[in-house]
Amino acid sequence: ALRVARTLARAAVAVAPPRVAPTTPMRSPVAAMASRAAKTASSSASLDPSQSSVMSPIPRAPSDGATKTQLLVVTTPALMSSNPLARLRGDDDAMPSDRFDIHVGVELGDFPRDVLEAREGPPVAVLWWFGDAKVMGEILAAPCASSSSSPSSSSRGDGSSHAPSERDGRVAWLHSGSAGVEHILAVPRVRDAVAPLTNARGAFSASLGEWALFASSWFAKKVHAMRASQAKGEWMRDTVGMLQGKTMSIVGYGDIGRACAVRAKAFGMKVVALRRDPSKSAGDAAVDEALPLSELRRAMAEGDFVVLALPHTPETEGLIDASMIASMKPTGVLVNVGRGAVVDEDALVDALTREKIKGAALDVTATEPLPAGHAFYALENCLMSFHCADLTEDYHELTMTTFIRHARAYVGEEEGDDVAWNVVSKEKGY
Repeated sequence: ALRVARTLARAAVAVAPPRVAPTTPMRSPVAAMASRAAKTASSSASLDPSQSSVMSPIPRAPSDGATKTQLLVVTTPALMSSNPLARLRGDDDAMPSDRFDIHVGVELGDFPRDVLEAREGPPVAVLWWFGDAKVMGEILAAPCASSSSSPSSSSRGDGSSHAPSERDGRVAWLHSGSAGVEHILAVPRVRDAVAPLTNARGAFSASLGEWALFASSWFAKKVHAMRASQAKGEWMRDTVGMLQGKTMSIVGYGDIGRACAVRAKAFGMKVVALRRDPSKSAGDAAVDEALPLSELRRAMAEGDFVVLALPHTPETEGLIDASMIASMKPTGVLVNVGRGAVVDEDALVDALTREKIKGAALDVTATEPLPAGHAFYALENCLMSFHCADLTEDYHELTMTTFIRHARAYVGEEEGDDVAWNVVSKEKGY
């Protein structure tokens, strides 16, 4: 443990500055991805999840300190009396409970009618706490989400100031308890809302970074073969690999990607970070080389371990196709801690079946739960964790801490440039 701690310290201060490759025009087949992006966003869309963090201010509570924001929490029956929700009501001194009237419900009818039906009154905030996302849409269809008066200036979902339209109403802020928001944005009224949406980005990155290194070690140390011999009661002798000196290519260098990188450097690995704007990695001690997305094929070809930390958007869907998988080393391992839909799973099954790559470690799949009988279950060179890599014992506590940080900033208890909001770009999908 002491050696690991020392290695972590060295990784933080002694790693040479990363080589930052210039951004170049995308080349085929990545050009196809760029074409899809152009159709889904008016500006240049990004695969860099960290770009969704925008400095304050976005919404702000009324400055008089007396007007309470109506916080509507959409949850499940099982979570109604959970400890994290108790923190909202005053069990956590960090939560400015005196600035909110908190209403917790499962269905629209659980929330006070006077809050939902009043077009004028105190601001409304909505926290999605693992309930039915459609209820968020129903709240946004209620009179509280429309206004007959001329409201004052507020902020758009991208953080920019604007004069709100009729649909703004009293709804000032939306927050997702999860980092992934595709299920919430699938609700049209949420996707089209002018009120800004924030999420839990960063709450689970440490666990996902640990799992990426665990999965890499699993294949390097031939754990599966050793477990098989143990189960048979047979002694075995075989060589094992090392992570030290190997290359980890991280596709999608946001908060999760960096959590993987910091841990990879502690093991003595070379880290290549792939992101839309590689200049953002200048001075990052966890990165040896930063590349633009046009170098995706090169990064996959050079990586001993290729870690995918991408969100699911129209731009990224199916990005890791048969040709990209074919560019990997025969000894390469694909690790996915992002979203399953970014991978062509038929192509991956084919590559694993024919042993064109060493293996795949999948925390996520395109369809969840994965249907019974799917080929991934039977493949010995496929390690699965069933979307549990971030499901820590304190999962809900971690994401509640992230929400409380936002709530404190909302009421003005955290000020200055250090206040970062996890603003979701509804257009980009993350």
